[in-house]
Amino acid sequence: MGRRSSVNQLPEQFLEELNRRLVNNGFSEYREMAAWLREAGFEISKSSLQRHGTKLEADFEEAMADVRRTRALAKAVKDEGDEGDVLSATSGVLQEQLLRIAIALRHTDANPAEAAKSISVVARAHADVGRLQVALSKWQEELKAKCQAAADACEQAARRGGLTPDTVEVIRREILGITA
Repeated sequence: MGRRSSVNQLPEQFLEELNRRLVNNGFSEYREMAAWLREAGFEISKSSLQRHGTKLEADFEEAMADVRRTRALAKAVKDEGDEGDVLSATSGVLQEQLLRIAIALRHTDANPAEAAKSISVVARAHADVGRLQVALSKWQEELKAKCQAAADACEQAARRGGLTPDTVEVIRREILGITA
């Protein structure tokens, strides 16, 4: 096993600030970052910072690509007009991301206690997404039942009102969202 990265040994608040600065500076200005850390009492080379920045940039680009895909998927589903599908698609993307995080945590060089704690948080988030999907399915079934009841009630009212069977069927299809 290789040596632990000096960047990853930074206290959490400095690592978070370093990552924020790297993103805000477009993953450049490594000399300035090294100077800032030196002033704070950490001796980290520009090369170490650049290796960290390169990995962070790749992770950042992958995450942004996922965000773009999710937005495109949500827009496409929204254009189709079914909010339940948007939630379902988003839930699927969340599960994929949580899986990636769990895999990445297994390959990290963080100490085992921190990795276990992080994996526990990811597992809880994964369970939350699962509960969201169950609630979504229940909501969709309830909505379907309500639409069916509304369509039945409208059909009866339309028949009593003297509408033709074809007109009643058109109304029923519109309520249920069925396209012919």
